[in-house]
Amino acid sequence: MASKVETLNQSIEEGNRLGLVHKYTEDEVFEASGAVTMDGKTLVNFGSCSYLGLEWEESLKHGVMDAVSRYGTQFSSSRTYLSIGLYRELEASLDKIFNKPLLVSASTTLGHLATIPVIVGENDAVILDMQVHSSIQMTVQQLKAQKVPIFVIPHNNMEALENKIKELGAKYDKVWYFADGVYSMYGDFAPFADLERLLNQYKKFHLYIDDAHGMSWAGTHGCGVVRQYMAHHERMVLAVSLNKAFAGAGGCIVFPTEEMQRRVRNCGATYIFCGPIQPPMLGAACASARLHLSEEFAERQAHLQTLIDYTNRRLAELKLPQFQKTDSPLFFIPVGLPKVTQSILVAMKKDGFYLNAASFPAVPMKKGGLRFMVNSRLSIEEIEAMLQSMQRRYMEILVGYGITCAQVAATFRIPPFREEMEAPVTLPTTSTLQVTRHRSIRQLDREEWNGILGKEGNLGYDNLVLLEDAFSGQELPENNWDFHYLHIQDEQQRTVLKTFLTVALTKDDMFSPAHISEEVEKERAVQPYYLTSRTVTTGSPITKGNHVYLDRNHPQWKVAMELLLKEMQQIQQECDATQIMVRDFMDEQDEAFSRYMRELGLLPYRLLDNFVVQDLTWNSTDEYLGGLNSKYRYNVRKEILKHEHKFITTHNDRPSSETELEELYQLYCQVFEGAYALNVFKLPLEYFRAMAQDPNYDLIKLYLKPEYAEDEEGVNAAPILVGVMFSYVNEKNYNALLVGLDYQYVRSHGTYKQILYQTLVRARALNCDSLDLAYTAELEKKKLGAKPQEVHAYLQVTEHDQLAVLDTL
Repeated sequence: MASKVETLNQSIEEGNRLGLVHKYTEDEVFEASGAVTMDGKTLVNFGSCSYLGLEWEESLKHGVMDAVSRYGTQFSSSRTYLSIGLYRELEASLDKIFNKPLLVSASTTLGHLATIPVIVGENDAVILDMQVHSSIQMTVQQLKAQKVPIFVIPHNNMEALENKIKELGAKYDKVWYFADGVYSMYGDFAPFADLERLLNQYKKFHLYIDDAHGMSWAGTHGCGVVRQYMAHHERMVLAVSLNKAFAGAGGCIVFPTEEMQRRVRNCGATYIFCGPIQPPMLGAACASARLHLSEEFAERQAHLQTLIDYTNRRLAELKLPQFQKTDSPLFFIPVGLPKVTQSILVAMKKDGFYLNAASFPAVPMKKGGLRFMVNSRLSIEEIEAMLQSMQRRYMEILVGYGITCAQVAATFRIPPFREEMEAPVTLPTTSTLQVTRHRSIRQLDREEWNGILGKEGNLGYDNLVLLEDAFSGQELPENNWDFHYLHIQDEQQRTVLKTFLTVALTKDDMFSPAHISEEVEKERAVQPYYLTSRTVTTGSPITKGNHVYLDRNHPQWKVAMELLLKEMQQIQQECDATQIMVRDFMDEQDEAFSRYMRELGLLPYRLLDNFVVQDLTWNSTDEYLGGLNSKYRYNVRKEILKHEHKFITTHNDRPSSETELEELYQLYCQVFEGAYALNVFKLPLEYFRAMAQDPNYDLIKLYLKPEYAEDEEGVNAAPILVGVMFSYVNEKNYNALLVGLDYQYVRSHGTYKQILYQTLVRARALNCDSLDLAYTAELEKKKLGAKPQEVHAYLQVTEHDQLAVLDTL
């Protein structure tokens, strides 16, 4: 898959292009209202997490000025050696708020980094909520180096959590659950009552909870949402922020015991090696803590709660959806695709309101939305004006994109929130393109299919007949595929897009690094369908080539792609699939196309390189070798040609019995067992039987001569079958698909290199123009003269749960 960095970079670049991110304020002086000026326009700021607006408090400003006048701009020392005295004052005040041992850190993130690696033991296990804050997810990666097992559960799924506690409690000393009090994207709360019940019921269960967004505006003296709803359990660690609503700087970790607090203070890496909060902001934090402990503080909380209640009531009256209604000042309005969310934000910016987007990778690509915060500096009138703008722009833009409220509700699995809008005005009504869908290749015209897609890889009409027959009626679910054929034409019957789709069970780690797949397969030994998903994909798990014919010169090609995605999503719903993949696109993708696919909610996915030998015009071995560079020429002579006399190679030698077919299949199975670089399900014997009988397939068998293969009793009397290659011949293109090897001879006799070379020789003998050697074994194929060919796909996943699990391995 495209790296997270690259995907995020592309997303941010698009937001930058639209004027939504990487902005600077243009104000010489901020007004206490919190309005900001951007691009020459004054905007009411609904993007601030300073929920109580305390940064404007005179006492906090005086705290800064007094501290800097007395202590200067910085105190540069590790806290392990020396802390400025203001720290003692701050921690003493916070102790009155939390009544538990605590440590102040330079930020909440640095507090996580100091605490988590110290409190989690080598024989502990960690469970992450899917939506837990990025700072915790980042810190937990350090535990991987200590071989601490890490698991991910769906967001706020207490049934999944309890099952994991039961499972892991039998094997580990402690089972840690990492969660947020208020989740930073959706604004929803952790299920506090359930967590308290689990803590009381399971003695090995421990909770680490980040309440950065719940601090100050909730709870007695601003102790936060978590402590408002549950007591500080003896097996709970609480993290809060002294930024955001607290309006100071730093973070604070609250411990259940003095012993744990001392251990983290002594051993926490960021207490030893990182700098402290500097005097000016320590002064602000001390002043804020005093304000929190004052009698008037509850009135400030109550005022904010009035604004929150008003916002919740008006959202309901305006029939704007919420992912979950809470008492939080952080609101999330479900939308869907990034381009739709961005369009609403751009429109609202024109109306004078600044809001944020909640988007990938923080949330799934299809589950983005509007994220805004209410703070005490806003007025009822400003909130009302913003919500009126949102209601108008939300409906206007959804209609413009042809999206219904029912579709939004279905995507986010929330109750219906308004009666259906007027008929969409875009794609479904204005497009002149016609979509035809069939369920079998037999319903299509052979000549027309082969003329458009049949010359690609193994996408010929007859081969798709073979695949339909081979992958139906099988015993195992992974070997039963649903086929769909899509044809999109314009009014003149010109083909704009043509493809076929399959719905199949796939492994989520199919393209993961080999070491991850090896770990996943250990779990599959117990749970065969662990981390697997039903996928709607263009092409099939065993076909290769450009699976989508798209006329990029047609003026409606983008409409055709939207129609393709719409059909795939419909099939996804019909088959209860969880992901969509549009593949394969060969060679480097142009940025305009990739950007458009991202707008449709599809993530770029770089598959394994395909290897192709394009030059098969040589007439002799010497001429072939002359086309290689000197290093590869040496390798071929030493590793292959030097040993060629030890083998017997047969071509198109079909198995004459079921026993012989089984022997060939077992060679494939040996390769399959160790093929983690491309981790797929084992193909059924029925498919090999079909290939063996089909004239479009070519079989190469590799035998080791008896004099070069000794068994326990001496020299073998007959050649030994050590390799087989199943290939599909498509006119002048030779496509090597599946190899089988007896691993007893791979290393000692170089049988894999030999059969690759014999495949090259066979393709030349059949006067083919090119040889496709497929994926993996990059170096061995390059030595033969194969060139890498980039292969791209685009993926849309309904939820991130499975991918998040893979990230922990």
